[in-house]
Amino acid sequence: MKTINNGITRISLLPNAYLATAATTFTLAIIFASTATPLSASTTGNSTTTTITTSALELSAQPVWEEIATNTSVTPINQTHSIATFIGNGTLTVPDTGETIPMTNNGTAIISPLTQSGETVSAYGKENVFSADGDTSAITFYEIVRYNPITFEGKGLTIAVFDANATGSLAPFNGMMIAGTHEEDPTARAATFRLWEWQGGIPLQTTTTTPTEKPPLT
Repeated sequence: MKTINNGITRISLLPNAYLATAATTFTLAIIFASTATPLSASTTGNSTTTTITTSALELSAQPVWEEIATNTSVTPINQTHSIATFIGNGTLTVPDTGETIPMTNNGTAIISPLTQSGETVSAYGKENVFSADGDTSAITFYEIVRYNPITFEGKGLTIAVFDANATGSLAPFNGMMIAGTHEEDPTARAATFRLWEWQGGIPLQTTTTTPTEKPPLT
């Protein structure tokens, strides 16, 4: 995750100055995507009634990811996009055991506006994760953040997924999908991220299957 306004220069990526501040924050943030909505229909006479069943968004009881992040650089790519690098630190919490793992982070994100006025921006990127005991992992994240054009306060949603090749203390997070919030404080020039495990998704398959071999042609 990251921050775009470094307090020294404002980046004129958009007509509005506050988009530069929008670029100030990048780290995990969420898009709380969609919930499943199966449909069923019943017909009576000439009329049809459709019933929509909506499932709740199932998240872990406590956040698995808590981080404070700040940007280290922001470089314009063109008139509407910029690339940001950032660093962060925080904790990971294993959902099943409650074990807390201190972590540090760094990463890169691409930022672009979603509205003509520029107060709403999107960001996506990759963030490297390092535990205190030397284990490593990474997440791919997507987020949408909206900024107050007067105060530059930012609030947004983030979704992310962990890589699936970590070992040691970070192995419990392999392939985990997480979702949460992005809150940016313009006075602190930092962003806070809190993400929960999405428990209603399809579990990552940890075993591989070998396709049945066809018999040789004779």
